[in-house]
Amino acid sequence: MAVNRVFILAGEPSGDVLGAELVRALRAQQPGIFIDAWGGPELSKAMGKPVRRSLEHLAFMGFGDVLAHAGAVLRNLREAKAVLSEPWDLVVLIDYPGFNLRMATWMRDQPGRSNRKVVQLVAPSVWAWKEGRVRILREAFDAVLPLLPFEPAFLAERGVKAPYFGHPALDRFRDLPRSPRAGVLVLAPGSRETELRRLAPVFADTAALMGMEPLWIRPSSWTESDYRAMLRRVLQAEPRGTLAEGMAHAHGAELALVASGTATLELGILGVPMVVAYRVDPLSFSLAKRWVKVKHVSLVNLVLGREAVAERLQKACTAKQLAADLNRLRGDGAARDAQLRDLAEFRAQLGEPGAMQRAATHLLAP
Repeated sequence: MAVNRVFILAGEPSGDVLGAELVRALRAQQPGIFIDAWGGPELSKAMGKPVRRSLEHLAFMGFGDVLAHAGAVLRNLREAKAVLSEPWDLVVLIDYPGFNLRMATWMRDQPGRSNRKVVQLVAPSVWAWKEGRVRILREAFDAVLPLLPFEPAFLAERGVKAPYFGHPALDRFRDLPRSPRAGVLVLAPGSRETELRRLAPVFADTAALMGMEPLWIRPSSWTESDYRAMLRRVLQAEPRGTLAEGMAHAHGAELALVASGTATLELGILGVPMVVAYRVDPLSFSLAKRWVKVKHVSLVNLVLGREAVAERLQKACTAKQLAADLNRLRGDGAARDAQLRDLAEFRAQLGEPGAMQRAATHLLAP
């Protein structure tokens, strides 16, 4: 089946970046391909036109967040069904599993489903919780493209077609100049407004306790003025330090304090020693404690299968605790050396560069 029309759905900033990388890889191999998308500024730039629906209407996370925006979620479901009723040859759903798995299940039962490929890019964390979703992955998708090295075997054992091409983030930071910056503390408190409200104040307090220069990493889904204004509101003060767009600016920093998520993986690739912190609403945390089957939340620890980086969640996420953890990684000590070795091992397990090009070849194959 020839692939001439592609629709990409990315509901989160990390998926927006992946979607943009996929667009560039698809067009490198098939320049005339038609692509449309829901997503953010990265997808828009890669396509050379606006996305049909932007991230501010999509990026809800956690039970409390979804419940608070139930009306918007229902509108998104209705509008997604309308878009996905169009004649696409390939539909790529990126991460965002609560929404995307529902869309894949709906498409499975629609007329003409056999005339299109439906692919999930980024496997849902069925190895951690909600293993019942495996049935949807097996029955509603032509393939799932996992990004973590332990996922393909887990999925294949359960009947899911899950080829592994490596992690695209390996290509984001190639050939960066090495310029160590002592005293610089990367602060990456997430990309969603709810994350920033919960984490930015404690991150700022941690940097102040340590006397380090903050380097705030701004996701591309925020403009500089909007991000600065948000920090000003949640900190109730002008943010100290520097604001920079994209994790490449963290290269060479002495330390990082980071929200659990894709940023931990990017810092692991860059080799910046880090501490991971996170807070969610009490309902989400209570349910997660009951349902989640893994010991770790950060991608570095999940891939390595051990706590290579400290994780401080909920009540443990305090400026005093985070500063103590980070101070153990300062200077030339055993703790810093051990984490640097762990991060090198982590990078090696992610595969070789060129993952998205290999994925594009697979997706375009008849």
